[in-house]
Amino acid sequence: MEQTPGVYFSGESGKQELVHEYLDGEYALDDVAELFAFGKLEDDGSLVVLRDELRPLKVRADAESFDHEEGFIEMCLDIWRFGSERENEFLRFISVE
Repeated sequence: MEQTPGVYFSGESGKQELVHEYLDGEYALDDVAELFAFGKLEDDGSLVVLRDELRPLKVRADAESFDHEEGFIEMCLDIWRFGSERENEFLRFISVE
């Protein structure tokens, strides 16, 4: 079964949940770390975000919403929404193209 292109939460059990379906545009998960300096890019391409980084991610996405592609801002806000509903100390996200 083919996965929808987007950003997925990768749980400890290996289960994946769609967090953000990619919209048209030139943006990717690693842009969160590169443009906003949030999270940590792992060697496998995943992005690990600490729980205490979620609120600043939302604030920065809101503040810079006119400076970046709509899809990128929506991805940041989707990561924030998803993470704020979890109690995990850290969250691992992966990109499926």
